[in-house]
Amino acid sequence: MTQTDPARVEAARKAFFEQRSLPVDQVGHAILRSWIRCADMGLNAAADPRTEAPSVTDVRQLHEKHEALRRISRPELDALHAEARELSGIVILTNARGEILDAVGDAGFAGKAAEVALRPGVLWSEDGTGTNAIGTAIAERRPVAVNGAEHYFQAHKVLSCAATPIIDPRGAVLGVLDISTPASVQGAHMLGLMRLAVEQIEHRLFREGFEACQTLRFHSDSSLLGAAREGILVFRDNVVVAANRRGLSLMGRNWDDLDRLRFDELFDVTTAGGGLNPGASQLRDHEGRVYHARCDGDGAGPVLAEGRLDDVETAAIRRALEAHGGNVSAAARALGIHRSTIYRKTV
Repeated sequence: MTQTDPARVEAARKAFFEQRSLPVDQVGHAILRSWIRCADMGLNAAADPRTEAPSVTDVRQLHEKHEALRRISRPELDALHAEARELSGIVILTNARGEILDAVGDAGFAGKAAEVALRPGVLWSEDGTGTNAIGTAIAERRPVAVNGAEHYFQAHKVLSCAATPIIDPRGAVLGVLDISTPASVQGAHMLGLMRLAVEQIEHRLFREGFEACQTLRFHSDSSLLGAAREGILVFRDNVVVAANRRGLSLMGRNWDDLDRLRFDELFDVTTAGGGLNPGASQLRDHEGRVYHARCDGDGAGPVLAEGRLDDVETAAIRRALEAHGGNVSAAARALGIHRSTIYRKTV
């Protein structure tokens, strides 16, 4: 990725905020889309961001509510702690709304970050904090870097941030992993680090398997089986009901295909023993590509939820509704499902 040119960004800000034009060639499309969303919400870029100081009780309750996410993300926070210190920054874990759960790294920068409310308990969604890596990653559902003046609010131009959303097996955002540093450090260079860390977290979500389901782990490179970069598809009665991003990408599919995509639409059943076979070591898709594979049997349930996969879906829907303030249409768009599915699962 190329470095952000501060002069170019300032020119883009002048065009957008003063001249009311769209600087499509001066700033990244994800940043511009975020500026537009923030402007549509009536946020004043020159004003101080609205932030509420959380109480000790608020933070404790937030930690208790999201203890499972904090626990499963702890190895990455610990591993990135030293990296953040070297960059004079902090690594941040948030929930699906963008509320900061944990922040670790350079103590000196942590103090400065607290001055712009970059501390546990504070909400960093776009509607409250404007364009920022955490909120924009949630809105865009993909990794985002926001450098210096690319932030919507002027007060945040002292920061550079890179964030990647954590996606659960049903395609809902669980939270965000972010690294924030002084603006002199380019956030784009940290995106790869965040992606790799989130891959590890998402891979751990499949550690226990799913009740009454079979989990297919596959990749064209046999050495990647069992690693975070393996593709994962979860089948119930030969229909894909959960997946990781890598598994969908390898098959050229997306989250909309869950609950309707069948095993025989993906793989040549004549080379797979007639169907999803626990003993299969290789699979061939309909384009002739060969994958090394391993099929796990029934599991005890996903790491972040208990009980049946139906409960996982309902939990994901409720998280999406909470993240979008109860707006059913917005939650449905974020999850890639129809409004009727939300009503059916929650009413």
